[in-house]
Amino acid sequence: MTVTRFIAALGMSMLMLKPLHLQGADSTEHEVRLLIDAIAASRCNFNRNGRQHTADEAAAHLELKYARAGRHIDSADEFITQLASSSSFTGRPYLMSCEGDTLPAEDWMIDALEQIRAHTQSLDQSTVSG
Repeated sequence: MTVTRFIAALGMSMLMLKPLHLQGADSTEHEVRLLIDAIAASRCNFNRNGRQHTADEAAAHLELKYARAGRHIDSADEFITQLASSSSFTGRPYLMSCEGDTLPAEDWMIDALEQIRAHTQSLDQSTVSG
């Protein structure tokens, strides 16, 4: 599933939630959770240190990394660059293969985060004006 299709599906689930006006650590936590959910829902293969993993395995791995070191990051952007885009042991970048295309996981996650933020902002604006 491409990032765009995931965000469309995410939109439906977010419509059921009340708008979240979060700041600081709460906002980081919320965005990281949505990003990890996006990875799990992507159905992309995740290459970590030369081994293929499912999207669910990738999400579980990143959840573990976040649980262990998340207190050291201040934003979802830092989560991507410091924890989620490469191996902390080998330094090798993670890769995501989606529908025949392979790209650095960092690029995929940056795109997903931008779309999550745009969608969240549009939901917040529609709630304020509606």
